[in-house]
Amino acid sequence: MIRSAALRAAFLAVPRELFVPETASKSGLEAVYRDEAIPTKLADNGAPISSSSQPAIMAEMLDRLALEQGMRVLEIGAGTGYNAALLSQLVGATGRVDTIDIDADTARRARRALRAGGYRVRVVVGDGREAVAGLARYDRIIVTASSDTVPYAWFEQLVDGGIVEVPLRLREAAGAHVIASLQKNGRGFRSVSIVCGGFMPLRDSGEPRLPWSMRSLTVTDLTGDAPQPVRQLSGAALVRLSPAAKRRLLAVSLKDPRRRSLGMRANAEALVLYLSTALPVSGAVTVLPEWGVGLISRDGRSLAYVSGRASNNRRTISSLAAQGTAAAERQLAAAIRTWDDLGRPGPEQLIIEVAYDGTLPRLRSRWSQRNA
Repeated sequence: MIRSAALRAAFLAVPRELFVPETASKSGLEAVYRDEAIPTKLADNGAPISSSSQPAIMAEMLDRLALEQGMRVLEIGAGTGYNAALLSQLVGATGRVDTIDIDADTARRARRALRAGGYRVRVVVGDGREAVAGLARYDRIIVTASSDTVPYAWFEQLVDGGIVEVPLRLREAAGAHVIASLQKNGRGFRSVSIVCGGFMPLRDSGEPRLPWSMRSLTVTDLTGDAPQPVRQLSGAALVRLSPAAKRRLLAVSLKDPRRRSLGMRANAEALVLYLSTALPVSGAVTVLPEWGVGLISRDGRSLAYVSGRASNNRRTISSLAAQGTAAAERQLAAAIRTWDDLGRPGPEQLIIEVAYDGTLPRLRSRWSQRNA
């Protein structure tokens, strides 16, 4: 849901098809304006490494960035240039938008589309972890790829009181990424807003290395015009499975699930966020296409999860899905009871702080008591 009139006007003014012309040409405008991410560049193994993000999560992030006319904004991860165009609309003619991407081809395509649309955006080729050296400090930094840290360069190039918004992987387990709006103080950052959402990892100049939390077992339908995931399980826990256990787990995950009532209607975003940060790394997985988070057993015979799409829709969860033996089901149900006993904490109770030892970032997350 778009809450700001200025943000609504920006989305109406910027044509998404300008930035994804191949999709528009091949599949038409209806496909362009679906509320879906559109992959735009693939690695050699077929995994997407650049995309036009899901508009719903883009809107949520832009809204929480609290942009004003005249602000100076740095975007890390140029992608197609679509988000930079929206940023330029929001800061106006007196503002400034710079966007940086490590991939020269991606940056070139974004620059071409932005120029074609007449948007005042500077596109830089470079490592976003190092920000943009030599330029004045920014009021806002928005990062459109997931990271497990907050580099000192981002702290250094923000004004005091400025905000960096970044999808963080709080640990190498599994689950929805935490998109944190972090406000700069004298010594580091503290979160002022948290929302769930998933992004591809921030790339560096070396060979792409997939984070442990995004290692996956996948069954894909290749009979249509585009690959469609039938089942994808992701998480560090999968790396530790034996080949036989991996085969068993895939077979189990393709069976029709049984449903177990939770005895409550739980807020989907709150529950998924809690489980993503609380489930043991040794068993935690994410489940697609259901956008679930849950647990597996070490022998690959058991899978249980709850599903809730990472978006700003306030959906509820009333049951969990289970496949195979009951081991994972029992463990997941116990974790949900713990969340209930804690008062069902949500994003507003998750606090993220970043401090620096010299230039070395130290990230800490904790759950606060409700109404504390």
